[in-house]
Amino acid sequence: MKSINTVFFLTTFLLTFSCTEKELTPNEAAQQTCNCMKLSKDTSEEGVKAFTDCNNKTKEMMAPFRENAEWMEEWKGELMKILKDCMTE
Repeated sequence: MKSINTVFFLTTFLLTFSCTEKELTPNEAAQQTCNCMKLSKDTSEEGVKAFTDCNNKTKEMMAPFRENAEWMEEWKGELMKILKDCMTE
């Protein structure tokens, strides 16, 4: 009985964890890129560091998708849609 409870607990835990993992969408990545671009306007030392940190985070987030041409094309399209508004905010 104890092993059945353990198996049930582990299965429930794994299913809960896997269901909460959300894949990054091209739109979310474009918004993140926009956030970094806004930071690039600040040329102070702190601003440059904030931009660099943001840019590194964005690269890390997007790394799993770099080889997916379709995903990258969609990201580019999303970024182009928000680019004008992004830079005027």
